[in-house]
Amino acid sequence: MLQFLQIAFYTSKALKMAENTNARIRELEEKILSKRQQIDFERSNMLNASQLSEENTENPDVMEETKNFNDPVENALDKTDVKSLEKFEKQLDELINELNALRKS
Repeated sequence: MLQFLQIAFYTSKALKMAENTNARIRELEEKILSKRQQIDFERSNMLNASQLSEENTENPDVMEETKNFNDPVENALDKTDVKSLEKFEKQLDELINELNALRKS
């Protein structure tokens, strides 16, 4: 009888651990989806900001135009926006790594 109770106890404990793991996986999947949407939104905002900035829509002098013709888009973007996007991407990588580790265990 004692063995039966021990088996039931450990089975119950294993089921609770599996439920907790499954709940954590679902939570991580939701966070990953949310973080991806946030990154897509930030990228779209940055792209729109660079395309619609006054620097791109004004009629500059010819000399200024040729000087900035080959400038990368990053030069027109706010550095804090770029840093926050990098931070979001790093957080996404961390969430994905945590999810992969949890699935392997």
